[in-house]
Amino acid sequence: MKPRTIALLVLAAVSAFSVQVAALLSLTGALSPQPRGIDLRAGAVVACPPAPFIDLQFAEVGVPALARGQACTKEDLQQARGKVVASAERSVTGPYTHANLSLFLIHGPDTLGEGRILPLQAALDQGVAVVHEGLSIDNRSNVPVFIQGGDIVKGGCQDRVLPYDQVVPPGAVHVPLVAMCVEAGRSGPRAGEVSTSFQSSTEQLPGKRLNLAARYHRDQGQVWAGVQQTQQALTRSVGASVQSPLSQTSLQLTLESDRMQQSIQTYLDPLLPLPSRSQNVIGIAVVVNGEIQGADVYASSSLFRALWPKLLKAQAVTALAERPAVRSKWEPPSVEALQQFLAEAESAADCRRDQLNGSVLLRQDSPRALLLDTCDPARQNLVLHRSYLAK
Repeated sequence: MKPRTIALLVLAAVSAFSVQVAALLSLTGALSPQPRGIDLRAGAVVACPPAPFIDLQFAEVGVPALARGQACTKEDLQQARGKVVASAERSVTGPYTHANLSLFLIHGPDTLGEGRILPLQAALDQGVAVVHEGLSIDNRSNVPVFIQGGDIVKGGCQDRVLPYDQVVPPGAVHVPLVAMCVEAGRSGPRAGEVSTSFQSSTEQLPGKRLNLAARYHRDQGQVWAGVQQTQQALTRSVGASVQSPLSQTSLQLTLESDRMQQSIQTYLDPLLPLPSRSQNVIGIAVVVNGEIQGADVYASSSLFRALWPKLLKAQAVTALAERPAVRSKWEPPSVEALQQFLAEAESAADCRRDQLNGSVLLRQDSPRALLLDTCDPARQNLVLHRSYLAK
Protein backbone atom coordinates (compact mmCIF):
# COMPACT_ATOMS: atom_id res chain seq x y z
CA MET A 1 0.00 0.00 0.00
CA LYS A 2 1.33 3.41 -0.90
CA PRO A 3 2.45 5.77 1.92
CA ARG A 4 -0.08 8.40 0.76
CA THR A 5 -2.93 5.87 0.95
CA ILE A 6 -1.83 4.75 4.44
CA ALA A 7 -1.72 8.39 5.59
CA LEU A 8 -5.25 9.02 4.29
CA LEU A 9 -6.58 5.91 6.06
CA VAL A 10 -4.96 6.94 9.35
CA LEU A 11 -6.38 10.44 9.01
CA ALA A 12 -9.88 9.07 8.36
CA ALA A 13 -9.64 6.79 11.40
CA VAL A 14 -8.50 9.64 13.64
CA SER A 15 -11.35 11.84 12.37
CA ALA A 16 -13.94 9.14 13.05
CA PHE A 17 -12.55 8.62 16.56
CA SER A 18 -12.68 12.37 17.24
CA VAL A 19 -16.34 12.49 16.21
CA GLN A 20 -17.14 9.63 18.58
CA VAL A 21 -15.30 11.34 21.45
CA ALA A 22 -17.11 14.60 20.78
CA ALA A 23 -20.46 12.83 20.78
CA LEU A 24 -19.61 11.09 24.04
CA LEU A 25 -18.55 14.39 25.66
CA SER A 26 -21.74 16.03 24.43
CA LEU A 27 -23.83 13.26 25.96
CA THR A 28 -21.88 13.49 29.22
CA GLY A 29 -22.42 17.23 29.30
CA ALA A 30 -26.14 16.77 28.78
CA LEU A 31 -26.33 14.37 31.69
CA SER A 32 -23.98 16.16 34.07
CA PRO A 33 -26.34 18.88 35.38
CA GLN A 34 -28.25 16.28 37.42
CA PRO A 35 -27.07 16.77 41.01
CA ARG A 36 -25.56 13.74 42.65
CA GLY A 37 -25.75 12.59 46.23
CA ILE A 38 -23.88 10.05 48.31
CA ASP A 39 -25.74 7.28 50.10
CA LEU A 40 -23.91 7.36 53.43
CA ARG A 41 -25.03 3.85 54.37
CA ALA A 42 -24.18 1.97 51.19
CA GLY A 43 -21.46 4.21 49.84
CA ALA A 44 -23.15 4.29 46.45
CA VAL A 45 -23.44 7.42 44.33
CA VAL A 46 -26.98 7.97 43.09
CA ALA A 47 -28.24 10.69 40.76
CA CYS A 48 -31.01 12.89 42.11
CA PRO A 49 -34.20 11.85 40.25
CA PRO A 50 -35.06 14.16 37.36
CA ALA A 51 -36.82 17.21 38.78
CA PRO A 52 -36.80 20.09 36.31
CA PHE A 53 -35.17 23.13 37.85
CA ILE A 54 -36.94 25.85 35.95
CA ASP A 55 -34.98 29.07 35.71
CA LEU A 56 -37.16 32.06 36.46
CA GLN A 57 -38.13 33.76 33.24
CA PHE A 58 -38.74 37.43 32.61
CA ALA A 59 -42.10 37.79 30.89
CA GLU A 60 -44.81 40.22 29.91
CA VAL A 61 -46.76 41.29 33.01
CA GLY A 62 -48.56 44.49 32.12
CA VAL A 63 -45.31 46.28 31.26
CA PRO A 64 -42.84 45.86 28.39
CA ALA A 65 -41.15 42.47 28.49
CA LEU A 66 -37.54 42.42 29.68
CA ALA A 67 -34.71 40.35 28.33
CA ARG A 68 -33.93 37.38 30.56
CA GLY A 69 -31.34 38.31 33.18
CA GLN A 70 -31.68 42.03 32.54
CA ALA A 71 -32.20 44.22 35.59
CA CYS A 72 -35.20 46.53 35.65
CA THR A 73 -35.78 49.82 37.41
CA LYS A 74 -37.78 50.51 40.54
CA GLU A 75 -40.25 52.31 38.30
CA ASP A 76 -40.76 49.09 36.33
CA LEU A 77 -41.43 47.25 39.58
CA GLN A 78 -43.89 49.87 40.73
CA GLN A 79 -45.87 49.38 37.52
CA ALA A 80 -45.75 45.58 37.82
CA ARG A 81 -46.53 45.49 41.54
CA GLY A 82 -50.19 45.48 42.51
CA LYS A 83 -51.68 46.48 45.82
CA VAL A 84 -49.28 46.15 48.74
CA VAL A 85 -49.22 47.23 52.38
CA ALA A 86 -47.00 50.30 52.38
CA SER A 87 -44.50 50.91 55.18
CA ALA A 88 -46.55 53.90 56.38
CA GLU A 89 -49.53 51.58 56.92
CA ARG A 90 -47.56 49.08 59.00
CA SER A 91 -46.72 49.08 62.67
CA VAL A 92 -44.34 46.84 64.60
CA THR A 93 -44.60 45.53 68.16
CA GLY A 94 -42.07 43.58 70.20
CA PRO A 95 -39.61 42.11 70.63
CA TYR A 96 -41.05 39.00 72.22
CA THR A 97 -38.13 36.85 73.32
CA HIS A 98 -37.66 33.29 74.49
CA ALA A 99 -34.10 32.09 74.99
CA ASN A 100 -32.15 33.13 71.87
CA LEU A 101 -35.21 33.68 69.64
CA SER A 102 -36.91 37.08 69.38
CA LEU A 103 -39.98 37.90 67.32
CA PHE A 104 -41.53 41.18 66.19
CA LEU A 105 -45.18 41.24 65.13
CA ILE A 106 -46.01 43.29 62.04
CA HIS A 107 -49.49 44.81 61.95
CA GLY A 108 -51.32 46.24 58.95
CA PRO A 109 -54.51 46.35 56.88
CA ASP A 110 -55.97 43.42 54.95
CA THR A 111 -55.44 43.79 51.18
CA LEU A 112 -56.72 40.35 50.17
CA GLY A 113 -60.36 41.07 50.91
CA GLU A 114 -62.80 38.18 50.60
CA GLY A 115 -60.51 36.04 48.46
CA ARG A 116 -59.56 32.60 49.78
CA ILE A 117 -56.18 30.93 49.42
CA LEU A 118 -55.30 27.41 50.51
CA PRO A 119 -51.75 26.78 51.81
CA LEU A 120 -50.01 23.76 50.31
CA GLN A 121 -50.14 21.61 53.45
CA ALA A 122 -53.86 22.25 53.93
CA ALA A 123 -54.48 21.34 50.28
CA LEU A 124 -52.55 18.09 50.69
CA ASP A 125 -54.37 17.28 53.94
CA GLN A 126 -57.73 17.81 52.25
CA GLY A 127 -56.75 15.69 49.24
CA VAL A 128 -57.35 18.52 46.76
CA ALA A 129 -53.71 18.90 45.70
CA VAL A 130 -51.27 16.33 44.34
CA VAL A 131 -47.53 16.98 44.03
CA HIS A 132 -46.13 14.56 41.46
CA GLU A 133 -42.58 13.25 41.31
CA GLY A 134 -41.07 15.01 38.40
CA LEU A 135 -42.06 17.77 39.73
CA SER A 136 -45.51 19.23 39.14
CA ILE A 137 -48.71 19.94 41.03
CA ASP A 138 -52.45 19.48 40.43
CA ASN A 139 -54.92 21.79 42.16
CA ARG A 140 -58.30 20.06 42.24
CA SER A 141 -59.94 22.67 44.46
CA ASN A 142 -61.94 25.75 43.48
CA VAL A 143 -59.51 28.16 45.19
CA PRO A 144 -55.83 28.96 44.54
CA VAL A 145 -53.18 26.92 46.34
CA PHE A 146 -50.29 28.91 47.80
CA ILE A 147 -46.81 27.39 47.91
CA GLN A 148 -44.45 29.33 50.14
CA GLY A 149 -40.77 29.47 49.29
CA GLY A 150 -38.99 27.03 51.60
CA ASP A 151 -41.84 24.48 51.76
CA ILE A 152 -40.44 20.96 52.01
CA VAL A 153 -42.37 18.14 50.34
CA LYS A 154 -41.91 14.65 51.77
CA GLY A 155 -41.92 11.44 49.75
CA GLY A 156 -41.30 10.76 46.09
CA CYS A 157 -37.86 9.45 45.25
CA GLN A 158 -36.21 12.14 47.39
CA ASP A 159 -37.51 14.84 49.72
CA ARG A 160 -37.43 18.26 48.00
CA VAL A 161 -37.68 21.92 48.90
CA LEU A 162 -39.73 24.32 46.78
CA PRO A 163 -37.56 27.45 47.06
CA TYR A 164 -39.96 30.03 45.57
CA ASP A 165 -43.51 31.14 46.23
CA GLN A 166 -46.04 30.01 43.67
CA VAL A 167 -49.78 30.48 43.25
CA VAL A 168 -51.46 27.47 41.61
CA PRO A 169 -54.80 28.44 40.02
CA PRO A 170 -57.99 26.45 40.73
CA GLY A 171 -58.34 23.39 38.51
CA ALA A 172 -54.78 23.60 37.17
CA VAL A 173 -53.04 20.30 36.43
CA HIS A 174 -49.38 19.36 36.02
CA VAL A 175 -48.12 22.87 36.77
CA PRO A 176 -44.28 22.63 36.83
CA LEU A 177 -42.55 23.34 40.14
CA VAL A 178 -39.07 24.59 40.86
CA ALA A 179 -37.45 22.12 43.27
CA MET A 180 -34.15 21.25 44.90
CA CYS A 181 -33.20 18.14 46.87
CA VAL A 182 -32.94 18.19 50.67
CA GLU A 183 -32.00 14.52 50.88
CA ALA A 184 -28.95 12.96 49.25
CA GLY A 185 -28.69 9.41 48.03
CA ARG A 186 -32.23 8.04 48.04
CA SER A 187 -33.67 7.22 44.62
CA GLY A 188 -36.74 5.18 45.52
CA PRO A 189 -39.63 5.19 47.98
CA ARG A 190 -39.18 4.68 51.70
CA ALA A 191 -41.29 2.09 53.49
CA GLY A 192 -44.94 3.07 53.41
CA GLU A 193 -44.42 5.79 50.79
CA VAL A 194 -44.96 5.92 47.04
CA SER A 195 -42.38 7.12 44.57
CA THR A 196 -44.81 8.87 42.24
CA SER A 197 -45.95 11.65 44.57
CA PHE A 198 -45.28 13.56 47.79
CA GLN A 199 -47.52 12.97 50.78
CA SER A 200 -47.03 16.00 52.99
CA SER A 201 -45.47 19.43 53.43
CA THR A 202 -45.32 19.92 57.18
CA GLU A 203 -41.91 21.59 57.42
CA GLN A 204 -40.16 24.72 56.20
CA LEU A 205 -36.52 25.19 55.31
CA PRO A 206 -34.85 26.48 58.51
CA GLY A 207 -32.06 28.99 58.84
CA LYS A 208 -30.63 31.84 56.87
CA ARG A 209 -27.82 29.74 55.38
CA LEU A 210 -30.11 27.13 53.85
CA ASN A 211 -32.58 29.71 52.56
CA LEU A 212 -29.82 31.75 50.91
CA ALA A 213 -28.41 28.60 49.29
CA ALA A 214 -31.78 27.61 47.83
CA ARG A 215 -33.48 30.96 47.16
CA TYR A 216 -30.56 33.31 46.41
CA HIS A 217 -27.59 31.26 45.18
CA ARG A 218 -29.75 28.43 43.69
CA ASP A 219 -26.88 26.06 44.47
CA GLN A 220 -27.72 22.38 45.04
CA GLY A 221 -24.30 21.67 46.51
CA GLN A 222 -24.72 24.46 49.05
CA VAL A 223 -28.16 23.12 49.97
CA TRP A 224 -26.81 19.63 50.67
CA ALA A 225 -23.91 21.10 52.66
CA GLY A 226 -26.37 23.28 54.58
CA VAL A 227 -28.53 20.27 55.44
CA GLN A 228 -25.51 18.41 56.79
CA GLN A 229 -24.32 21.41 58.83
CA THR A 230 -27.83 21.95 60.21
CA GLN A 231 -28.02 18.31 61.31
CA GLN A 232 -24.60 18.60 62.96
CA ALA A 233 -25.58 21.80 64.78
CA LEU A 234 -28.85 20.28 65.98
CA THR A 235 -27.02 17.18 67.20
CA ARG A 236 -24.73 19.42 69.30
CA SER A 237 -27.68 21.35 70.75
CA VAL A 238 -29.85 18.30 71.44
CA GLY A 239 -27.00 16.14 72.69
CA ALA A 240 -27.82 13.16 70.48
CA SER A 241 -28.01 12.32 66.79
CA VAL A 242 -31.00 13.78 64.95
CA GLN A 243 -30.49 11.68 61.80
CA SER A 244 -33.10 9.07 60.94
CA PRO A 245 -32.01 5.46 60.36
CA LEU A 246 -34.46 5.39 57.42
CA SER A 247 -32.42 8.09 55.66
CA GLN A 248 -29.57 9.84 57.44
CA THR A 249 -29.45 12.65 54.89
CA SER A 250 -33.17 13.52 55.04
CA LEU A 251 -33.75 16.97 56.50
CA GLN A 252 -37.50 16.24 56.63
CA LEU A 253 -37.05 13.13 58.80
CA THR A 254 -34.72 15.07 61.09
CA LEU A 255 -37.24 17.88 61.56
CA GLU A 256 -40.20 15.60 62.24
CA SER A 257 -38.41 13.26 64.66
CA ASP A 258 -39.70 12.96 68.22
CA ARG A 259 -36.40 14.22 69.60
CA MET A 260 -36.61 17.40 67.53
CA GLN A 261 -40.30 17.99 68.26
CA GLN A 262 -39.64 17.75 71.98
CA SER A 263 -36.61 20.05 71.75
CA ILE A 264 -38.38 22.88 69.92
CA GLN A 265 -41.49 22.67 72.09
CA THR A 266 -39.82 24.95 74.63
CA TYR A 267 -39.90 27.69 71.96
CA LEU A 268 -43.38 26.89 70.66
CA ASP A 269 -45.22 26.94 73.99
CA PRO A 270 -44.56 30.61 74.86
CA LEU A 271 -44.45 32.03 71.30
CA LEU A 272 -47.19 30.23 69.37
CA PRO A 273 -50.07 32.17 71.02
CA LEU A 274 -48.55 35.60 70.28
CA PRO A 275 -50.54 36.54 67.12
CA SER A 276 -53.85 35.55 68.75
CA ARG A 277 -53.26 38.13 71.46
CA SER A 278 -52.99 41.03 69.00
CA GLN A 279 -55.08 42.45 66.20
CA ASN A 280 -54.29 42.87 62.50
CA VAL A 281 -51.11 40.79 62.59
CA ILE A 282 -50.01 40.24 58.99
CA GLY A 283 -46.41 39.15 59.51
CA ILE A 284 -43.38 38.61 61.70
CA ALA A 285 -39.72 39.55 61.81
CA VAL A 286 -37.24 37.08 63.30
CA VAL A 287 -34.07 37.64 65.34
CA VAL A 288 -31.72 34.88 66.52
CA ASN A 289 -28.87 35.64 68.93
CA GLY A 290 -29.51 39.35 68.40
CA GLU A 291 -29.14 39.18 64.61
CA ILE A 292 -32.00 39.83 62.18
CA GLN A 293 -32.79 36.72 60.13
CA GLY A 294 -35.58 38.16 57.99
CA ALA A 295 -39.29 38.92 57.90
CA ASP A 296 -42.49 37.75 56.22
CA VAL A 297 -45.49 39.99 55.49
CA TYR A 298 -48.78 38.74 53.97
CA ALA A 299 -51.81 40.23 52.25
CA SER A 300 -54.11 39.24 55.10
CA SER A 301 -54.01 38.22 58.73
CA SER A 302 -55.98 35.06 57.87
CA LEU A 303 -53.28 33.89 55.43
CA PHE A 304 -50.58 34.68 58.00
CA ARG A 305 -52.40 32.75 60.73
CA ALA A 306 -52.81 29.73 58.46
CA LEU A 307 -49.03 29.67 57.87
CA TRP A 308 -47.93 30.77 61.35
CA PRO A 309 -47.40 27.37 63.05
CA LYS A 310 -45.20 26.14 60.21
CA LEU A 311 -43.25 29.41 60.14
CA LEU A 312 -42.64 29.33 63.88
CA LYS A 313 -41.44 25.73 63.80
CA ALA A 314 -38.78 26.66 61.23
CA GLN A 315 -37.64 29.61 63.34
CA ALA A 316 -37.52 27.45 66.47
CA VAL A 317 -35.33 24.94 64.64
CA THR A 318 -33.06 27.80 63.55
CA ALA A 319 -32.75 29.08 67.10
CA LEU A 320 -32.09 25.58 68.44
CA ALA A 321 -29.37 24.95 65.84
CA GLU A 322 -27.69 28.27 66.63
CA ARG A 323 -28.18 28.20 70.38
CA PRO A 324 -24.85 29.05 72.03
CA ALA A 325 -23.39 26.61 74.53
CA VAL A 326 -22.92 29.49 76.96
CA ARG A 327 -25.29 32.44 77.27
CA SER A 328 -23.80 35.26 75.22
CA LYS A 329 -24.33 38.97 75.77
CA TRP A 330 -26.72 40.05 73.06
CA GLU A 331 -29.87 42.11 72.81
CA PRO A 332 -32.51 42.12 70.07
CA PRO A 333 -32.51 45.21 67.86
CA SER A 334 -34.90 48.06 68.48
CA VAL A 335 -38.13 48.49 66.54
CA GLU A 336 -36.48 51.42 64.75
CA ALA A 337 -33.50 49.26 63.70
CA LEU A 338 -35.83 46.60 62.37
CA GLN A 339 -37.87 49.13 60.41
CA GLN A 340 -34.64 50.48 58.93
CA PHE A 341 -33.73 46.96 57.79
CA LEU A 342 -37.10 46.59 56.06
CA ALA A 343 -36.85 50.04 54.48
CA GLU A 344 -33.38 49.35 53.06
CA ALA A 345 -34.63 46.15 51.43
CA GLU A 346 -37.61 47.95 49.90
CA SER A 347 -35.47 50.76 48.49
CA ALA A 348 -32.83 48.54 46.83
CA ALA A 349 -31.97 49.64 43.29
CA ASP A 350 -30.99 46.17 42.02
CA CYS A 351 -34.40 45.02 40.75
CA ARG A 352 -35.67 42.09 38.72
CA ARG A 353 -39.09 40.96 37.57
CA ASP A 354 -39.65 37.25 36.94
CA GLN A 355 -42.52 35.05 35.82
CA LEU A 356 -42.90 31.67 37.49
CA ASN A 357 -45.67 29.45 36.10
CA GLY A 358 -48.54 31.83 36.72
CA SER A 359 -47.01 33.86 39.55
CA VAL A 360 -45.09 37.11 39.31
CA LEU A 361 -41.93 37.37 41.39
CA LEU A 362 -40.39 40.79 42.02
CA ARG A 363 -36.89 40.84 43.48
CA GLN A 364 -34.86 43.61 45.05
CA ASP A 365 -31.30 42.95 46.14
CA SER A 366 -29.63 45.17 48.72
CA PRO A 367 -26.32 44.69 50.55
CA ARG A 368 -28.11 43.45 53.67
CA ALA A 369 -31.18 41.66 52.35
CA LEU A 370 -33.05 40.01 49.51
CA LEU A 371 -36.68 41.11 49.12
CA LEU A 372 -39.05 38.83 47.20
CA ASP A 373 -42.56 40.03 46.38
CA THR A 374 -45.01 37.39 45.18
CA CYS A 375 -47.85 38.80 43.08
CA ASP A 376 -51.03 37.11 41.90
CA PRO A 377 -51.94 38.02 38.27
CA ALA A 378 -55.50 36.83 38.90
CA ARG A 379 -55.83 39.64 41.46
CA GLN A 380 -54.22 42.44 39.44
CA ASN A 381 -50.78 41.49 40.75
CA LEU A 382 -51.80 41.87 44.38
CA VAL A 383 -48.74 41.22 46.54
CA LEU A 384 -49.63 38.10 48.52
CA HIS A 385 -46.31 37.73 50.31
CA ARG A 386 -43.26 39.87 50.97
CA SER A 387 -40.24 37.84 52.06
CA TYR A 388 -37.22 39.68 53.50
CA LEU A 389 -34.17 37.43 53.77
CA ALA A 390 -31.11 38.80 55.58
CA LYS A 391 -27.75 38.04 53.99
